[in-house]
Amino acid sequence: MNINLKSLEKLRELINEETEYRSGPKLVSFFNELGFNDSYRQGFPSRWFFTEKDFRNYIHPRQQASQNFNPDKHTAEISWKVLQATIANLIGDRK
Repeated sequence: MNINLKSLEKLRELINEETEYRSGPKLVSFFNELGFNDSYRQGFPSRWFFTEKDFRNYIHPRQQASQNFNPDKHTAEISWKVLQATIANLIGDRK
């Protein structure tokens, strides 16, 4: 799956702040619920960098296949919002 930069930016905003403000430890918990094995410790990167890195890994087809990807309702709702924003952007209907 290829995601353009605008879509990735929107995903970061949704995950980091728009659906719920997530601090570094909350982001680690969020991605660990999706099957990652991250930990929060000294030297943790910016929330934006961390989210983009983990989300890029999460949407990778091989990663999805190896982890039997089956999104929960929350993940599906975030993905739906991003899809709607991407389509609106493509057809020039962003408000």
